[in-house]
Amino acid sequence: MSDLDAFLAPYPAHVRHTMLDGRGILLKMLEPVGELHYDATSAVCAGFSYTGDLKGLFVNLAAYSDHVTLVFAHGAKLIDIERKLNGKGAQVRHLRLGTAETLRDPYVQGLIVQAAAQAPRPDVPIEYGILVKVYDGPKRRP
Repeated sequence: MSDLDAFLAPYPAHVRHTMLDGRGILLKMLEPVGELHYDATSAVCAGFSYTGDLKGLFVNLAAYSDHVTLVFAHGAKLIDIERKLNGKGAQVRHLRLGTAETLRDPYVQGLIVQAAAQAPRPDVPIEYGILVKVYDGPKRRP
């Protein structure tokens, strides 16, 4: 069992499936990309980075108790003419997923492609790897 599977074990089946299926879709779209798995206070996250570190994180999936959200670290810079993204802050935007199939929607894929194009990249592509971070403290999630 992977760390991500273990982090997601307490979640309802539909959340686990959306998260894991969505991760597969994003890995295929974004390769070669590194992953960052977070066991955070309120959510379990799978983030994606071309630099292999937190600073390069440009998109992630966040599993909450009853849904999964697609999060764009610099979503305010994306061209979102259909206004599908939520958020009013200076930087982050997000989209709640009904299922992982939402990630196959051409408009949503366009947003992901924009985010990937704006993401920092090293001169030499990184080798695939997973960085795992477990946050200390009590969890406010399943």
